[in-house]
Amino acid sequence: MKKFFVLGSIIIQILFTQHKESEWRIESGITISHFQQQIKQAVGETRGQRLVNEFQIGVLVSGGYQIYEFFHIGIFTRVDRGERFLAHFNGFDAEGKTQTTGGIGGTYTEFWVGPLIRLQWKQLTFDLGFAPYGARKDNARNDIPNTSGATDGSFTLHPTIAWLLSLGGSFPVLEKIDALVKIEYRPRYYSKRGGDILVNDIEHGTQSIVPLIGVAYRL
Repeated sequence: MKKFFVLGSIIIQILFTQHKESEWRIESGITISHFQQQIKQAVGETRGQRLVNEFQIGVLVSGGYQIYEFFHIGIFTRVDRGERFLAHFNGFDAEGKTQTTGGIGGTYTEFWVGPLIRLQWKQLTFDLGFAPYGARKDNARNDIPNTSGATDGSFTLHPTIAWLLSLGGSFPVLEKIDALVKIEYRPRYYSKRGGDILVNDIEHGTQSIVPLIGVAYRL
């Protein structure tokens, strides 16, 4: 119940708080996600190897200029860093701890940069960004080679399918500083690795939905 009260208070602040608009605006936000799966013989027993363990942190920085009352244009950059591990359950050892098999995993780093347009009404915003350049170094995906057979190069984004969409709002906390709360959706495909097309001309797709919190500075 307390969570709903806090969320409702934030929404009311966003909808009814007014401030003088500035032509220039710089935003910075952070996303964090953590997901785990495990098996135990009983709740409270000693944990063995995890079936799934994934952690990711991302940073988004954007700058924009208001060219019309409800319309902004700008640029954004996004960096993600994470680690994930996936495995199959393979019974328990002599101490009753979970064992796994067929594990795959590793670290990954992703970088995007591109133009951004924003529609704004009062304190509510909708952002649409496109990344003409982006790369992902993924040590976990050694099962997706390029046409040369290499699996150690970085993935590069598909030339037309790499979008950033976010919906959220802000409310002032200082004279020129706003707090941000957004939901971000990013669909994308990767078509090359290490500069070469993926094997059999396949496309590697990824999509993510994450909450984003941050601050905005009104120049």
